[in-house]
Amino acid sequence: MIMKRKIVLSTCLLFVILMMANVAYSQTSADYKAKIETLNKEMVKYMLEGNTEKTLELYTDDAISMPSYQPMQVGIAAIRAASEEMTKSGLKYKSFETNTLKLVPNGTQITEIGTYKVSVTMPGMDMPMDDQGKYLTVWEKQNDGKLKVKIETWNTDMPQTGMMKSMDHAQMDPNK
Repeated sequence: MIMKRKIVLSTCLLFVILMMANVAYSQTSADYKAKIETLNKEMVKYMLEGNTEKTLELYTDDAISMPSYQPMQVGIAAIRAASEEMTKSGLKYKSFETNTLKLVPNGTQITEIGTYKVSVTMPGMDMPMDDQGKYLTVWEKQNDGKLKVKIETWNTDMPQTGMMKSMDHAQMDPNK
């Protein structure tokens, strides 16, 4: 009887300790949203500066990027190469805004669903080209507690005719 009571008490105590630890280490969606919005602001800052290396520090080594109208990029080296190619083309971000709409935490990953607005220029353009759309980013918790991009994809809400009009408004200058 005494042994049974000790086992029951030990089990209850273990359960209480585990529950307290879970509460202490779990984060709320609001906590994740604040962290992710801060990381998105950092990423936008680095993109506007044209700082590819700082941007890539926010990705896991095995990250996957699936941009609109481009092949999938698997791994940090492929994402780096694509970013460097864009930089060499003369593409510059003039503005970039993200809006986190929903977070779905699941174990060590948090899926972010949001919208974006971006304005870019390229050599020979008199005016910026604007785009808006939606994105999905899977953030992964690292051993040190930081979040990094594991998978990302985005696509425009503008129909191709809208994109073409935006490019027409940008008016390519043949003398540049």
